[in-house]
Amino acid sequence: MRKGTLSLYAALNTRTGEVLGRATERHSSEEFIAFLASLVAVQPKDQEIHVIVDNLSTHKTRRVEEFLGLHRAVQSHFTPT
Repeated sequence: MRKGTLSLYAALNTRTGEVLGRATERHSSEEFIAFLASLVAVQPKDQEIHVIVDNLSTHKTRRVEEFLGLHRAVQSHFTPT
């Protein structure tokens, strides 16, 4: 743990109001991809998933880009810098 700090990933299903979340001790691209995969797993096939993320480098790695390439329904929207 980073001096008591956790990373929180959260998603809101705007149709149902359901919130899906996960807390992790690290904030790496692997944890981010695992969270995205958990979202894809519970959504209907080909359901669009829009993810709003900050410009942290872990959201822009090659592994994340590969995941997004395989899951075209997932679209990232970055907050302004």
